[in-house]
Amino acid sequence: MLLWSCGNKNGNGKVGSFDFSIEIDTVLVDSKGEVLMAGTYLSAFDLSEDKKFLYNFDHNTYQVEVIDLDKLEIERKIQLEMEGPNGIGDYPNYLFALGSTELAFSNYMTCVAVNLNSEKTFEFNLVKDRLESDSLKSNESLYPDFLFIDGHKELYTMIETFGQNITTIGLVNTGTKTLKRIEIPQLEKLKNFRVLWKNGNARSLKAPLVTMGIWDKKILIANNTINEVIVYDPKSESISVKTFESKLTPNQKTPNEKVEVGTIQEFMAGAIKLNEQIEFGQLNWDPFTKRFYRLSSISLPRPEGVETYKAEVFLTVFNEDLNMIGETKVEGFSGPPSVNFFKDGAIWIHINVNDELGFIRIKVSER
Repeated sequence: MLLWSCGNKNGNGKVGSFDFSIEIDTVLVDSKGEVLMAGTYLSAFDLSEDKKFLYNFDHNTYQVEVIDLDKLEIERKIQLEMEGPNGIGDYPNYLFALGSTELAFSNYMTCVAVNLNSEKTFEFNLVKDRLESDSLKSNESLYPDFLFIDGHKELYTMIETFGQNITTIGLVNTGTKTLKRIEIPQLEKLKNFRVLWKNGNARSLKAPLVTMGIWDKKILIANNTINEVIVYDPKSESISVKTFESKLTPNQKTPNEKVEVGTIQEFMAGAIKLNEQIEFGQLNWDPFTKRFYRLSSISLPRPEGVETYKAEVFLTVFNEDLNMIGETKVEGFSGPPSVNFFKDGAIWIHINVNDELGFIRIKVSER
């Protein structure tokens, strides 16, 4: 176990009156002789509501790996079907744990839910089930990373057009098949932080990553490019922006001089330039301390011939009103932190330990 402390002594961990220290350790999950694809990477995955189980979908075997995070061991695997009456469709992009009894899967075509016995309980076709009310335009699609409300009755998602920045989210009622469009003009500023190459039907795009989360019945819209969070309140239909000021990192990326480029070489150079800048991570809410925690990183320039990025990593702490109250640099990381979530008072970061599933855990303690 390694211990870092921060606060008045080094000036890195204190903003206002919050003084804290961090402890870091690493744990491994017992695979019980099973092959765990979760050890290699986490792609389509989610945590149970109580944070006890991690569900990871293996695209090769169409099995869901159920990991007990309290016992740090594999509990079982759930076999699913691609086709047939209980089929979940072709290669879902996302997995969602709905309550304690259902798992949902989505791609750009469908959203399907099954119970833990692999029986289909719900299906919504994003293409065939026409959405009434505020309908989609011909060049728009629903991004399949959903926020479910009241089971699978309603869901929030982003509305995207390839090559354009996202400025609209949608509330879909899967029962009435209606769509409510919600314009978020504050996202318009992200349009200059992308690079696009087109050659006939071939296209490549590097764009800001926009994410959504639910907290206190509000929708939090964050991105990896600018140090802020947009808050949408469905009850009042109001939009506000929480802007943060870091003393340790830049507060936004530097936009590329050209958004649309003419060659693939220009595209690669623009994408690398964006990659080697600040990446603001997702917000993790801790209901016990009533604080948000966020890991961000700055990837260092890669020497020629080296494929992996090294990075400087930073931890930021926010109170329940989304005011930034602390930040510190976290030493010891060889690269940008990958998938992370909050459990048991600590941030858990996925790591691959010789193809075994492991987690780095960062625990924050107030002093």
